[in-house]
Amino acid sequence: MKSIIFSVLILFSTVFSMPLKKVADNIYMVKGNTGLPSKENRGFISNAYGILTEEGWVVIDSLSTPELATQFINELKKVSNKPIKYLVITHYHLDHYFGASEFKKDGAKIIGSEGLLNFYESGQADMYLEGIKKTFGDLFKNVKLVKPDIVVKDKKSIKINGKEFRLIVMTPAHTNSDLVLYIPSEKIAFIGDLVFKNRVPFVGDTNPA
Repeated sequence: MKSIIFSVLILFSTVFSMPLKKVADNIYMVKGNTGLPSKENRGFISNAYGILTEEGWVVIDSLSTPELATQFINELKKVSNKPIKYLVITHYHLDHYFGASEFKKDGAKIIGSEGLLNFYESGQADMYLEGIKKTFGDLFKNVKLVKPDIVVKDKKSIKINGKEFRLIVMTPAHTNSDLVLYIPSEKIAFIGDLVFKNRVPFVGDTNPA
């Protein structure tokens, strides 16, 4: 009996509700908690989005850990089991990038800015990850940073079944790696952390201008 109770407690400590909300036609989101990563929120501190197309999902941001990313992928596939075609990383901060390895495993092409590529290829990426692991412990122990497959230097457009997905580098801004996804036909933009509402942004990598 004790072992069963212990197993249940572990289950509830690692898996929690991540409701997928439909915000527009074929566009879904999960909404993270406010505050710093913790054992209680499992690092689920940012929003992420999925756009369902005829050819598969286009996902914006990967969440903070492989575990959260897996849960997000599972939620998307409850809506449609179509493949995840692209993962767009809006910038290199942990809550947007650290779960990307799970999308890579699932077959997605990772899209990032040239700034994200430079971050990945520099010693800064490894130092950043090690610092996060030291600060937050086992929460990030399974994180493996991945290199973007498609690198955007300024602007790039991708068409899926005739619909344009426009990628625009917006740097320097929140970081030197910010990337916006704009869908002209829907007049919808996914802007990462370029705008905050009801929370104080992290400004450690921000352009002071």
